[in-house]
Amino acid sequence: MSASVKLRERDKQRLDRLQGKIMARESRHVPQQTILSWLLDLGEAEERHRGQNAARPLSPREIASLKRLAVRTGVATREEEIDAAVARAIR
Repeated sequence: MSASVKLRERDKQRLDRLQGKIMARESRHVPQQTILSWLLDLGEAEERHRGQNAARPLSPREIASLKRLAVRTGVATREEEIDAAVARAIR
C-alpha cells in the first residue's frame, strides 16, 4: 500500500541530499520510500535500546564500579552544577 506524506521543504531537501549520498555510495537508485523505511527501523531500534537501558536499575556491582570512578580534585561542586552539566551533555 502506498500513501503520500507531507514534508516540510527543509526536510524534503534533507531527504533528497541523503538519497543522493546513499545512491553515490551504493552506485544504484535507492527510492526515498526505502530510505524512510530504514530511518523508521533505526528510530524503533533506538527507542527499544533506550527503553531497555532506562528501565533497568543499576546492580550493586555497577554502583560500586561507578563509585570507584570518583576522583578527588579539591574543587567543590554542587549537585545543581552537576545536574546542569549532565542535562547539557544529553541534549
